[in-house]
Amino acid sequence: LLHSSSLHSSSQPGFQCSRAILVENELFLSELRAFARAKAAAGYSQEELQETFAFLLFDKEEEAQRVCQSGLRVNSSSTSTL
Repeated sequence: LLHSSSLHSSSQPGFQCSRAILVENELFLSELRAFARAKAAAGYSQEELQETFAFLLFDKEEEAQRVCQSGLRVNSSSTSTL
């Protein structure tokens, strides 16, 4: 799934994944639900509110653990490989 999710087929051979972890953080999920409710109330369509998923690539497991604990916010991280 990770390899087939690449936007560019030429980049697929360049990635190796040793482990993938799904992170579910109840605090972050409640923030997401509140955000979605506010956007729905503001008139956003269901298509605009549809959830999508992405994969973050980390060089070190410690970086991934830090994001899992503190979240990923705009301009709050040096993470740049999505």
